[in-house]
Amino acid sequence: MKYITGEKTPYTGFEMEVVFKDELFLPEITKDFYTMILFTSCTLTVESDETESFSDYGLLVLAPDHGIRKISVTSKSKNYSVQTLIFSSFGLNVNNKKFPDSFEYEFFKNFDTGYRKVSITPKLLETFTSNFANIESEMNIVQGHLWPCIARSYISELVILLSRNIFLSQIHTQNEDASEKKIKEIIEYFQYSMKDKITLDQVSRMFATNRTTLNSMFNKKYGLSAIAYLNKMRIENASIMLTNTAMPICDIAERTGFTDESYFSKAYKKMTGKTPSEYRLSIPHPHGLVWPEFSL
Repeated sequence: MKYITGEKTPYTGFEMEVVFKDELFLPEITKDFYTMILFTSCTLTVESDETESFSDYGLLVLAPDHGIRKISVTSKSKNYSVQTLIFSSFGLNVNNKKFPDSFEYEFFKNFDTGYRKVSITPKLLETFTSNFANIESEMNIVQGHLWPCIARSYISELVILLSRNIFLSQIHTQNEDASEKKIKEIIEYFQYSMKDKITLDQVSRMFATNRTTLNSMFNKKYGLSAIAYLNKMRIENASIMLTNTAMPICDIAERTGFTDESYFSKAYKKMTGKTPSEYRLSIPHPHGLVWPEFSL
């Protein structure tokens, strides 16, 4: 299966080659295509310069020049699952030939060869499983209005999650105090729940602290209150969607956890100096066209 989204998008631009297979699939070695292989209840054996096996559940991310000769399921349970997603960096970042040098793409910096096994928590597995299902639905089942942009946005979310996963592992140290450990736990909660309505009182109760202490911990570490930090994460996700899709701003607001478009616009301008529409208009259309009216 090969999909070029420009063939079905309601306006010209944002072409993206992406392949989704509900099975194990080893792509050819290329210059630009990355691969995510999500597996559960089985063992994958990878043959390259060395042979490695990965059991139970997890995620393999392959670089364009992955160097794998063969990959196979060597043992499995009755309900095993393996899914393969292949995409290009240009397809995700329509104004860049490669992943830009920014935090959101940390996982893919200097990752042109080989492959990586991602240490995946049950919650991260749940999020990847959900997004894979959404991608398959948008590509193969629903194909509603702007389906290519929506599919791209789900892939972008996975890319950001991988980078944040690196960040969370980096801030973990053997000598971290109770405050640092709690901050990490809260950020993990934000990462997987940012689409939901989250209040300071709710977070305080969930992590057995109070509003003042919670904000004090975040201000000391990041110079932001807890909810401001959450909104920063949301706006990072929103900026990717504004740059690389034509999804309506109201849809982006909903996808990133803002209660309404007006609040989203105010929060976005406070943090970036521009409204979402102004930011989108500052990004050149990949084919030199005018952004469609429904996207502003």
